Amino acid sequence: MHLFGASLGLVGQFNDKLKAGYEGRKNLFALLSKALSEEGNIIWFHAASLGEAEQAVPIIEAVRKEYTQHKVLLTFFSPSGMEHFKRKDLADFVFYLPFDTKSNAKKFLDIVKPELAFFVKYEIWPNFFKEIHRRQIPMIIAPAVFVPEFFYFKNPHKKYFIPLLRGVNKILVQDENSQKLLAEHGVNSTVCGDSRFDRVLQNAATPFEDTVLERFAQNDTILIGGSTWQKGEEILADVISKNQNLKMIIAPHNIKEENIQRVVELFKPFGAFRYSQSENLKTESRVCIIDNIGLLSRLYRYGSMAYIGGAFGKGIHNSLEAAAYGLPLFFGPNHHAFVEPGRMLKEGFAREIRNSDDLQKVITPLLENETQLSAQQKHAREFVEQNAGSVEKIMQSFKTLLPN
Repeated sequence: MHLFGASLGLVGQFNDKLKAGYEGRKNLFALLSKALSEEGNIIWFHAASLGEAEQAVPIIEAVRKEYTQHKVLLTFFSPSGMEHFKRKDLADFVFYLPFDTKSNAKKFLDIVKPELAFFVKYEIWPNFFKEIHRRQIPMIIAPAVFVPEFFYFKNPHKKYFIPLLRGVNKILVQDENSQKLLAEHGVNSTVCGDSRFDRVLQNAATPFEDTVLERFAQNDTILIGGSTWQKGEEILADVISKNQNLKMIIAPHNIKEENIQRVVELFKPFGAFRYSQSENLKTESRVCIIDNIGLLSRLYRYGSMAYIGGAFGKGIHNSLEAAAYGLPLFFGPNHHAFVEPGRMLKEGFAREIRNSDDLQKVITPLLENETQLSAQQKHAREFVEQNAGSVEKIMQSFKTLLPN
């Protein structure tokens, strides 16, 4: 690991993310010491990256309400978390986590002296785990997902990693499959569900108004294209050409100028305008192109249904955000890396598509039958609501390990 940390300085010259991670860890212990020198009662959360941090938001909020005399330290491994996590106000201190070496683990814990360590999802840092266990610091991993393909369930690694998991005070997993897998290796766990359900419901309930989108929407039937890529955009363009009573709000995953111009040109026949250039919104405009970051999770409230991008490529993007607003969902075939899309398909308010004909077939009944559309919207909302509650279960473990 010492060599790994040093090599990042060289590799980072050629990779922006590695460079940012390396630069962000310079003088880390001095900065930590300065920030925490007079602090006590630290609860430490660690998230690998942005997605894990978002998952932890409702948990950290609950902790702050319960433990008012404590301070929260949030650490990241990835620059994407450090640079793009917008709720840094939730934590009193935000830092990178030092690379996983014995000396780093000791130095870090000497400075921080956490009363509890919380690792989000399935982060395993061997040297940190060993030192946390040696110091008898309570530790939680949640809301975790484990699959047999993880290397630490395979030889020769499992002889090293399974004892680390057994040493964790509380492991709370998202599903029974994870619990069963851990039990097969002699690791105890509890099913808590997924805190992302709590997070998206919280987001959907947060008041939000946007004059541009309200002027555009006007209570019309709107399909939201979330985190779209080219193939999905071409499918949506074909579908809107066949449905005069349909509007679309398209939020491309890539908002670089060249790509936004391509998307605008694709939807030009339908009066497309860029969100940032709302002066171009006309009465005949049927497509709004979102050309900035940060709106997607909130703009689903203007939709009647949603297409979720990514599943014609490396993998589907966040589907829960749209479901929380009660939207029937459509997406491509590459969604199996995530549990939720499969569950949504079984529930019946989501559909897998492979081309524009598929999409046309599934949206036609929704466009022609308002009762059917309303029923699927209600089903989507209920699905998310029924799977919420993870935070409350996690907090029960918190209170057991760290009585307030």
